[in-house]
Amino acid sequence: MNWDQSNWDSGFWDQPSDYFNPPKPLNNRTKMKRTNYFPSRIGDQVNWLDNYAVKLPIHGPTLGVVAGDVTASVNDAKYGNYVLGTWLSAVRNFSPSTTDAVDDVLTGEGAANVVLPTFVTPTLPAGVTAVPPGVLNRIFALIAKMKLSSNYAEAIGTDLGIVGSEATEKALPKFSAELLQGAGCQCVKLTFAKYGHMGVYIESRRGTGAWEFQAIDTESPYMDERPLLAAGTPEVREYRMRFWDKGTPNGDWTDVVKVTVSP
Repeated sequence: MNWDQSNWDSGFWDQPSDYFNPPKPLNNRTKMKRTNYFPSRIGDQVNWLDNYAVKLPIHGPTLGVVAGDVTASVNDAKYGNYVLGTWLSAVRNFSPSTTDAVDDVLTGEGAANVVLPTFVTPTLPAGVTAVPPGVLNRIFALIAKMKLSSNYAEAIGTDLGIVGSEATEKALPKFSAELLQGAGCQCVKLTFAKYGHMGVYIESRRGTGAWEFQAIDTESPYMDERPLLAAGTPEVREYRMRFWDKGTPNGDWTDVVKVTVSP
């Protein structure tokens, strides 16, 4: 089911693979590895699963996927599509009636006994069956295998929807400065994003002084709690950052951010 039609916002293998029998996790919930091609919005996820279910039977055999695995993965995708689309939409539509029922039970009026609403699960689409947990884990694992095939090409990946946008490497850290009231004077809170680097290298300048090393920080935020140079006299503090990795500052400096610190 396509989202727009709903009412809701060199690897080959010639034997059935074991991808439908993954090892049991140590607990009941494992952290799913993220991809750069699977959408973040539920509506887009429904459409992605719909496209994958349609295109896998076309491209799967070319990429070495045996018929049984194609059928099973298509069913995974269609079941995931059903849950995110039809079922979740029905659940959300049902939810307000549960709130009304609770209000009625607790504060309503009348002589007749309360009849609680009952959720009716939408019927599965024809040919789709329920599956064990881990739909996306299994689909992503199969995609990883298909990308190892010598027949894999970007055109196939694009048609399957498994080619993500390339991540743009950030050239500079990003940070902002916020004044907070401390015990003796105002302090400066530096909130930063290091974009996968180990940390940031921070320098500061006060008044007409020179730039000086302030700190190396690996976790945002950083708090500048230094007292004023001259007690009771406001001062302008300037900050700049660059990335820090494996003991060495690197990359260009950010733009300078200025803050006036008062007593």
